[in-house]
Amino acid sequence: MKVIGLTGGTGSGKSEVSKYLQEMGAGIIDADLVARQIVEIGKPAYRQIVAHFGKEILQEDGNILRHRLGEIVFSNAEELAFLNQCTHTYIVQEMQRQIIQYQQEGTAFCIVLDAPLLFEAGLDTLCDSVWVVYADADVRTRRIIKRDGISEQTARARIASQKTWEEYHALSDVILDNSKDLQHLQQQLAQAVKEIKS
Repeated sequence: MKVIGLTGGTGSGKSEVSKYLQEMGAGIIDADLVARQIVEIGKPAYRQIVAHFGKEILQEDGNILRHRLGEIVFSNAEELAFLNQCTHTYIVQEMQRQIIQYQQEGTAFCIVLDAPLLFEAGLDTLCDSVWVVYADADVRTRRIIKRDGISEQTARARIASQKTWEEYHALSDVILDNSKDLQHLQQQLAQAVKEIKS
């Protein structure tokens, strides 16, 4: 069973690709969902993050306020590096567990690791192929503003904190262009799925 690494910059449209692949019968492992689970109250990553950033990143119920933490790390490369180092080990362990589970069940035609930080977390080493979703920076900025309700400045700071398109391009096996409409994206996906199944 092939393992596909799905990545791309924030706002590129990975969620649309992931949704389509799931509908086609792929097993999806969502790194963002895993990342939320590993920072639940009392877990090791939670304790490390709170010890480093302080209680001002917490909501009244003790949960991490992701928006506040995001404001800190996306404007400070050192803080972002700490957060990534803190969480990546636990994310990789959980995703490896889920890969094994899908392989044992044997019901999916492939396994997709939906991971914005696929390379940074070393998850690409678990993959048979890496698919990168592309959209230009202006399109991504508009999507992020609409999705997260943040300012243009904050949206562009998030984009700037990630890999450049040239870096993504050099590391990819398949490029999915999501700068146009949904139909254009789905046509590319249909061909990519056909090649996996053949």
